Amino acid sequence: MRVKSACLTGIKEIEVRERELIPKNDDVLVKTHAAGICGTDKNLYNGVIPPTGGLNGEIRTSFEYPYYFGHEGGGTVVEVGRNVRQFKAGDKVMAFGWVETYSDYFIATEDNLELVPDGLDMDLASLGEPIICAVFSGLCSKVQLGDTVVVVGMGFAGQVFAQIAKKKGAFQVIGIDVVDGKLELAKSLGLDHAVNSARTDPLTAILKLTGGQGADVMVEVAGTAEAVQLCNDAVKHNGVLVFYSWITEDIALNISRWHDNSLEIVNTGLVHHGILQRRIWVPQALRPVLQGMIQIAPLITHTYALAEMDKAMQTANEDSAAIKVLVR
Repeated sequence: MRVKSACLTGIKEIEVRERELIPKNDDVLVKTHAAGICGTDKNLYNGVIPPTGGLNGEIRTSFEYPYYFGHEGGGTVVEVGRNVRQFKAGDKVMAFGWVETYSDYFIATEDNLELVPDGLDMDLASLGEPIICAVFSGLCSKVQLGDTVVVVGMGFAGQVFAQIAKKKGAFQVIGIDVVDGKLELAKSLGLDHAVNSARTDPLTAILKLTGGQGADVMVEVAGTAEAVQLCNDAVKHNGVLVFYSWITEDIALNISRWHDNSLEIVNTGLVHHGILQRRIWVPQALRPVLQGMIQIAPLITHTYALAEMDKAMQTANEDSAAIKVLVR
């Protein structure tokens, strides 16, 4: 069938082209409801390509232009191949994996889909992958009752994590970012303290708010070397470092405290743990969203049509106030 899909044609160059999709026996054809723009998509847009080869296998197809992309998304199953057993026409599904969701239809195998639970709005279902990843991170972060938690980076995942930390009983949750609007939104959703690191030294602020002890849990969600080093420097003795971002370029980091202060390092990337782990965690991670305990809708700051994909990507890439950009 003929479909319209967005593809990268060069660095910061994107087009919506018509192409042919031909589902095979193991494939599920999905009519796209919407797709979200992720930090990884912005990296690809900027020409920052994740490493491949050896044990690095996240991008499972060779990167070359034109490159059709998009991995956050959801929609309705139109048809299934003869070997498909888990899905049928009419099912509402969420995408997980590099299935090219910036398209009015996309093809995925069963391993790259999850059913949408009853009661979940399809805009949120189309962000199922980033929601579930962020909630999983918060639930597995080892935040305890009475902890001081610092979230470095108040984008989509940081906003979700901050809400979860508060719900888990953190005494205080401190958000670090350079954009006042993101910090103000986080405060409206329960953040206790907001620190704009463009104006205030964040390490000094954290030490002041913790009586010089440092935070029990430091959460890195900004994806920069500076953010990782701040987490390393501001966590207390015997504290927990939680890593969420996928940093694809080499960084320099002083890690002497990992040994000297007995720090615990936690990696919370759900989709990188594998399909079986994901299947177990999807219902658990969506439960607090369905219960209304975690607010997602306020994090959708911009919405564009597929035909406006170039503008959508520019907004996600250049507008510092953008949190989650949705493409329909």
